Amino acid sequence: MKPRLSAKLAILTLVLLAASAAFAVQGPPQFSADTTTTSANGNLNMTGKAYFAPPRMRVDMSRAGETKKAGPGGGKMTVIVDAPAKVMYMLMTEQHMYMEFSTDKDSSMTQNLPKFSDMLRGGEPCSGREGVTCKKVGTESIDGRPCDKWELTEKSGKIQTYWMDQRLHFPLKVISRDITTVYTNIKEGPQDPALFKVPSDFRKMDMGGMGGRPPR
Repeated sequence: MKPRLSAKLAILTLVLLAASAAFAVQGPPQFSADTTTTSANGNLNMTGKAYFAPPRMRVDMSRAGETKKAGPGGGKMTVIVDAPAKVMYMLMTEQHMYMEFSTDKDSSMTQNLPKFSDMLRGGEPCSGREGVTCKKVGTESIDGRPCDKWELTEKSGKIQTYWMDQRLHFPLKVISRDITTVYTNIKEGPQDPALFKVPSDFRKMDMGGMGGRPPR
């Protein structure tokens, strides 16, 4: 049987990628951060560690305070986005397995996401997102760091809220529908390039018609 992504994991992945939409023209400094992702109904409660070396990013995550599995076959998961390679990886760390998804515009998994080539061009969080408008609504502090607060309105009328760090040009808090992602404990500095590669001892899963690339 082919593996299936849970709806919650798919939503979380979209949030992680959408949070990257703020990379400025010059690119923000490299940094790491603690991250939490929760849903308003309490069904999603995940914690982890994020690493950013634009245009690459990685988030290690696990489900907090629950016995349910965070992903197919395991409770811990890593998402790696490699923009130059146009690929996203989902690693099941306990099983030493991974799934690979194309981030090309024709990919069914990512065709509705903002594109990294557009993300890197401008400081507004809706940069590169067709049909999305931005409105700056104030300035607030997240974990002691000054942030510009933006409201993003989609064609459907749904609103997302971003708190953009004024130095990193990156959203330290994102509310998208009923899901909230927050980045805290920011540590600026170079990140190990090995963090953004799939370990050699991980086995690739057959994605079939799920939008992933065939084995190389």
